[in-house]
Amino acid sequence: MKILISFFFFTFLVSCGDQNQSNETFSSDQGLSQEHKKEFKKDLIEVTEDIYVGVGYGLANSIMIETENSLVIVDTLGSVERAEELYQDFREISEKPIVAIVYTHNHLDHLGGATVFYNENETEIYAQENIIYNLDNIATTIRPIIFQRSARQFGIPLPEEEIVHQATILFDDELTIEIDNLTFVLAHVPGETDDHLYVWIPKKKAVMVGDNFYRSFANLYAIRGTKFRNPMEWVDSLDKIRLLNAEHLVPSHSRPISGKENVEKALTDYRDGIQFVHDQTIRYANKGLTPDEIVQKVKLPKHLAESPYLQPFYGSISSYVRSTFSGYIGWFSGNISDLHPLTVEERAKKLEVMAQRQTKISDEAQNALDNGEYQWALELADMLIALDANNTQAKNIKAAAADQLAKFQLASNDYYFYKTVAGELRNEIDVNPSTPNSVTSEQLQATPMKAIMKSLPVNLNADKSVEITKKYEFRFIDSEEVYTIHIRKGVAQLSKIPDSSAEVKVITDQQTLKEVFAGLKNVAAISLLLANNTIEVEGGKLEFLKFLGLFTD
Repeated sequence: MKILISFFFFTFLVSCGDQNQSNETFSSDQGLSQEHKKEFKKDLIEVTEDIYVGVGYGLANSIMIETENSLVIVDTLGSVERAEELYQDFREISEKPIVAIVYTHNHLDHLGGATVFYNENETEIYAQENIIYNLDNIATTIRPIIFQRSARQFGIPLPEEEIVHQATILFDDELTIEIDNLTFVLAHVPGETDDHLYVWIPKKKAVMVGDNFYRSFANLYAIRGTKFRNPMEWVDSLDKIRLLNAEHLVPSHSRPISGKENVEKALTDYRDGIQFVHDQTIRYANKGLTPDEIVQKVKLPKHLAESPYLQPFYGSISSYVRSTFSGYIGWFSGNISDLHPLTVEERAKKLEVMAQRQTKISDEAQNALDNGEYQWALELADMLIALDANNTQAKNIKAAAADQLAKFQLASNDYYFYKTVAGELRNEIDVNPSTPNSVTSEQLQATPMKAIMKSLPVNLNADKSVEITKKYEFRFIDSEEVYTIHIRKGVAQLSKIPDSSAEVKVITDQQTLKEVFAGLKNVAAISLLLANNTIEVEGGKLEFLKFLGLFTD
């Protein structure tokens, strides 16, 4: 753990949400259901003894924890005006001094009211150390565009400035604080931001999770513009929170949840929803699909789509698919037509001419190729292929155009991409990721078992596994490693923690399992391995074969 001591003020010129707006702003959101609006009804809620949360005072919540002699505030709302109102209501409960403020992350709707709660002689402000870079970056480097896009995203004007109190105590991974009769554990749990933390109070069985959970599908990408929010880091953080076995879950948006079973249900649905979108996006990307194509494929299974914690009130699943694709692979879709596209103006002019001539797309594509308009030929060929994936004429036009465009490329990467795709379109080259690869036993031997196991979740066939809930434990005679895979209705949760409740337990050597998972063993060979107990299975050998089938098309 690393602790840094510092304090200063700075002017923060952009908001992530909550500002000096009337309450009407929060009661007229046309995109929210009437039921969901109740989540933000203004209320001061006693979560459990000595823990209170102000909901609906602003876009975010603020939480007050009362110790024997002091108060601790977790998040401070987004503006002085909002915070002053809640401060007065908190003071109706207790007049004890505020000795600590905790920022769960860097978004201003959680920081902007700190001035109201802060006392220079008494109050420490705690945060995860990445908050410094994030605040500086937003306040300076990308301030103009974030200001503009935030205003569009939230549908409200933003203030010209806010004063934010900088954290006085920063930590890296975990920090334990003793305040009077209570222990507070602050832990780094990256998710919606990479500076996120949770506040765990063991004595109260209560956890404050910031924006890593709220009653809406996790905002894996904010259209105002954000850094890549790694879905699996978020899932891992939620799994850490699940291990706390909390009885009270207090988010910084929407209302708290109490009851151990209710908390577990909420967190499990949440992490499964995120992992499902992640895994299926990567699964289809590995099959060579573009983001536009993947968006049409990834749909939440019924039990997740109907979960009250996964409704897309804040962002859309399609945005999250695109963000995940971009986070792993980058901006380029893989379609050569997107490599150097026409400008919007050029495309508009050509479409206008085409409409005036009333030309067929196929004729226009051929004309474009003949006239040396190769990029336009590519884009038109794409339209024809979209209408008929087996359109040989369109493929030939696209291939010929790609060959010609390759000649103009100074960058070798671009040149080879055009030429290779042209060969694929003419069935001269096959680099299809769905084609069985030629991995060797020697290559597998050099590959860590951990890497092999980690690849399984993104290969799970969601349609085949959507009705299955079962745990599989894998042990090895040549290693002390243990892995558990929990197939839970379309999601495969991988863990390195042994699970005595696993219905199926597999024992073998690492190399054998690697070759089975890599497809180097056919069904007959696997059956022989099961028959001679090279692969031992508790819970039924057929169950192991069924397990393997869940990862095939």
